[in-house]
Amino acid sequence: MNKTQNDAISKILDAIHGRSSFLVATHVRPDGDAVGSLLAMVGLLRRMGKKADPYSQDPAAPAYDFLPGTETIRHSVPDLSAYEAAVLVDCGDLHRVGSELEASVRQLPFLINIDHHLNEAPYGSVFWVRPEASSTCEMIYDLAASIPLAVDQEVATFLYTGLITDTGSFRFSNTTERVLEIARDLVKAGADPAYIAEQVYDSSSPERLKLLSQVLTSVRFLARDRLATAELSQQMLHDTSTAAADSESFINHLRSVRPVEIAMLFKEEMDGLINVSMRSKGVVDVATFAQRQGGGGHRHAAAFRVRGHLNDIRLQYTQKALEYLNHGACV
Repeated sequence: MNKTQNDAISKILDAIHGRSSFLVATHVRPDGDAVGSLLAMVGLLRRMGKKADPYSQDPAAPAYDFLPGTETIRHSVPDLSAYEAAVLVDCGDLHRVGSELEASVRQLPFLINIDHHLNEAPYGSVFWVRPEASSTCEMIYDLAASIPLAVDQEVATFLYTGLITDTGSFRFSNTTERVLEIARDLVKAGADPAYIAEQVYDSSSPERLKLLSQVLTSVRFLARDRLATAELSQQMLHDTSTAAADSESFINHLRSVRPVEIAMLFKEEMDGLINVSMRSKGVVDVATFAQRQGGGGHRHAAAFRVRGHLNDIRLQYTQKALEYLNHGACV
């Protein structure tokens, strides 16, 4: 890490040492990196003798129920007067923490932001943002080393979970030599790769498989199969007795098709918004596309949300993606 990154860590550690109670929160619809970094940060703070409570507006996918402490994650906004500061992990923009907490958390006297999403204007009283990091869990590992605290088996399991999910089991382009070194160290500390992989990838319910089958029937290929789109409606969730969290990683099925350069999954939410998840391969940059629509993310994984009817939004943004793919996808 360079001097700027070391300075950011020092400021965060100074802030932690000077306070005793923290609310730790992550983004809505938490994925493996969000849950892993949330629970790992709580674990580190408690080992430092601090009061720390985890919060996520939405429950995590059932695949992460094996992680110790998931049952303690709060989903309703607590009394913030009980905390001196908030730590937001894996939350690129403050609004991503969810409408229920966003307004309230601004009232806290101190806000720490630890994240790996590209953001030209990071929020927080102090912030540490590393877009080049594979995951926020990679950053929490470095934070633990700077405290310094040895990573125990429980925290190693949290961090390894975030590492494998955000790197696609070490298949994505963010898998670096450093990532593999950290994975090795986490295994030495007690993380069990086979067990974690089985829980995350091989523990689906029959209902989740039925939901996937419905989503796959909606797949369409365009631009000589370079663009793949699919949709997930509220009716599909109702028909299969599933929740939105059960659809995590569905988009990777679209991305896995050889000619596909951009994959898009249009997910209808209960509040009338459509969540558009995007994945890409090679030189194609979906983060720039998502940013133009008010969203964000990484070069090969991004998302945005828009209001409208599912069919209309799919048609409109499929066309925009086709234009982007043909004229500016490598920006």
